[in-house]
Amino acid sequence: MDVREFQEKLKKLQTLAKEQGNTIQAVQIRETLAGMDLNHDQLAGVLKYLTGQGSMIEGTGMENGPDPETEKKKIPLTPEEEAYLREYMEGLPEEESFPEAEGLFERLAEGNSEAGQILAAKYMKKAAELAVELNAEEIFLADLIQEANVSLVQALGMAGEELRDEIWLLEQVKKGIQDACKEQSQRKFEDDSLVARVEKLENAVRELSEDEEEGESAFSIGELAVILDMDVEEIRDTLRLTGDDK
Repeated sequence: MDVREFQEKLKKLQTLAKEQGNTIQAVQIRETLAGMDLNHDQLAGVLKYLTGQGSMIEGTGMENGPDPETEKKKIPLTPEEEAYLREYMEGLPEEESFPEAEGLFERLAEGNSEAGQILAAKYMKKAAELAVELNAEEIFLADLIQEANVSLVQALGMAGEELRDEIWLLEQVKKGIQDACKEQSQRKFEDDSLVARVEKLENAVRELSEDEEEGESAFSIGELAVILDMDVEEIRDTLRLTGDDK
């Protein structure tokens, strides 16, 4: 694989998606990556990368609604997460112990900051329930609940003078959770993807090549592994992918 060509094609796909309103056709992806000889996992990584950037992929046969067989499955909690959730929920007051939401939202629209604080406390349980519903493998539930609470507080702080309601508030919390999952998924992809590994190695090899031109000795693969905090086999595998292992 020509790594630079792959990177250029990936950037081309990102640009194309932006020009089309963050939408790209599956056929455009296939045409752009034609000849790259990507395997299934690599192609899946490209699709995940594009969707993580906010691009919608059309032409996959799912435009009329998700296929029940391929729809995102709910991620079960680990025993550790279940124990955390149980303890966390037990520490929260019951929603019924707070004043009625309607009156609180009316006071919030009038600029009453105390009403916002009460609403935040009142909806912490529902925010946690949304985090459980939208649980993702890439992020621990405790962090997801924290993101839900941040979104809850931020939404109430930016509610303005418009009269809001529970539906609006929970939708803002849900969006915040989804954004956090997307960001974490993107970060994980960048950390683990072929592009990240190759770029890391490419930069190091380029620096070593410059050192050699200045008369300094090159590093061995073993030394390079220590410098980059990568396994020797990982470096060898990456070199094989780029065709620089000879």
